Formats: sequence, C-alpha cells, structure tokens
Amino acid sequence: MCYDSSIWNERQVNLVTKLFIKGSAKSYIGVMRKNNEDNYFLNGKYAEFDDTIQNACDFQPFVSDGVFGIFDGMGGQSKGEFASLCAAKTLKKYSQAILNHSHNAVNDYIADVNQQICQEMRRIRKQIGSTMAVLSVSNGTAFACNLGDSCIYHISGRYITKLSRDHTVAEQLYRRNLLSEEEIRTDIRRHRLTHYLGVPENNGQLFPHICSNIRIHHGDMFLLCTDGVSDTLDEADIIEILKTAQGKCHKAAEMIVSQAVKMGSTDNITAIVLKAVRKWDKNFIFSK
Repeated sequence: MCYDSSIWNERQVNLVTKLFIKGSAKSYIGVMRKNNEDNYFLNGKYAEFDDTIQNACDFQPFVSDGVFGIFDGMGGQSKGEFASLCAAKTLKKYSQAILNHSHNAVNDYIADVNQQICQEMRRIRKQIGSTMAVLSVSNGTAFACNLGDSCIYHISGRYITKLSRDHTVAEQLYRRNLLSEEEIRTDIRRHRLTHYLGVPENNGQLFPHICSNIRIHHGDMFLLCTDGVSDTLDEADIIEILKTAQGKCHKAAEMIVSQAVKMGSTDNITAIVLKAVRKWDKNFIFSK
C-alpha cells in the first residue's frame, strides 16, 4: 500500500517514552528483637504490626510516580513502633505535595509528625522517636530527604550513590576529618543520632538533608533501608545482590534481608527496592 506524502504529513505519530516505577517492601523483626519498630511507606501502603504478626511485605505495581519511605522507631517495646507508624501514616497526607518536590511540604510533614510524637511522649512520659528517609519519584526525576540514619541508595548501571546523609555523631566527626571511612562503620557513635523525628519542640525546627533533581534512567534502581541493613551490608554487597536478583524487586528485597541476617544483623530489618522501567506509548492519530 502506498501513501501520498502530503496526506502522510498530516498524520501524527507520537512515540512517547515513559518511565514507570515498580517495587517491593519487606520488613523482618530480626533474630534478636521481640518487636518490630520499623515501618515503611510504599506509595500509600504501610505496616500495622500486632503481637502475632511482626513481619510484613508489600508489592508496588507499575506507577508513573510515587512516594516511598523508610522509618526506624526508637523507644522500646510498644513505643518505637508508635513513632514509625505515625511517620508512615502521616506521609500519606503530604505525599501529593511532596510529589511536586516541595521543600515546604517536607518541612510541614516533619513538623506535623514531630508534634504528634512529642505529644505522645508527654502522655507516656518516655522518650520515643523515629528516623525518616523519603524518596519521591515523578516525571523522570527523584527527590530524596532524610532525618537520622536510615538510608537511600540510587543504583544506575555499575554505580551506586548514597542520596541520604546520616545524622549521627560519627558522621559529624567523619565530615570534620576526625574519623576515616573505615572507622565510621565500627565507631559506637554511629548510632548516636543528632536529628530524628521526636526531638523536643523547644529545640527548634528540624532541617532534613535533601537531595533533589536526580535524573532517572531505564533500569535504575533504588534501595531504601533501615540500619538493620546498612550496618551489615556495604555498597558492594548491595550491588552484588541486585545483580544476582536480575532486577527483580521482590527477590532483591528478600535477598537483602536474608543477607543482612546472615552477616549478623541483630536489629529489625526493613528494605524497599524500586526499579525504573521504560514503556512505549504508541498513539497514532490519522487526519481525514
């Protein structure tokens, strides 16, 4: 069949490349703890543990954009999980604004959660808190922010980049060249947090570490994890696991948790693995 070129020029052929995000979350109580103080936010889904269920997993089908988060509660049995659950549940309220990579929305979210946790502390008269690491993905770019020592990694090809920054005494000493990279991994001060959700309100506003305008490409992956993972697995371990899992998010999350246990993690262990994939949207419009 032949087409007259003048007619063909009136026809529009749009081949639009879109990036979609898929993923999986897994939270495991670990081998030493009696309760799970971790939580996660998988684009609207989070865990609600009870006395009999202390592990959770979730699957994220393809979405064009989304908000994801990891939270590590502190405060002991039936206390730390309040803080991490509060952080996960409240994120849903701010997720649409955070999708627009709004710094103000992040600050409002942090202030809201911090106030709720402080109110609970006054009620129970005990210190509780939670870390926060949130990743927003939309329009082919990512936006990461964190408080505390839960981590966000971006894996692109053979390279891995840590998007979060630990808010710990050890990290402060490292940035002042008082600790080496090797020393920071074993220094006891790596668990002494300087910023987290649950800081008394009279201490002033909490300012998260923010990493924005992160370009995403087909095949890129992200790992969000609590220190139950990052304390035992280094960046080389993470790359090897993702390679072995062949980009399968559920398998990678399972392997990360299993390897963290195998390497001696005694903490709660929670991980979210995400992958960006390309889809072709073919839209042929023919003029008559």
